[in-house]
Amino acid sequence: MEQMVMATNSFSTLLGNAAGDCWLALNDDETAIVGRGGTPAEAVEEAKRSGVNDPVLLWAPKKWIPSVFR
Repeated sequence: MEQMVMATNSFSTLLGNAAGDCWLALNDDETAIVGRGGTPAEAVEEAKRSGVNDPVLLWAPKKWIPSVFR
């Protein structure tokens, strides 16, 4: 369980320091941002230039806020 908390904190830090209001492309293990863009295609293209051909895409809002889903 402790390892899971560390990974979450690391992921939260990664996203918290990222640009907002854009698409982010992450590497396979989601430890680095390898591209970003105004569209998913732009983020993927930048990721490919970084050597990651199949990135994980994520929309980054202007501001991250805690949410509860039911």
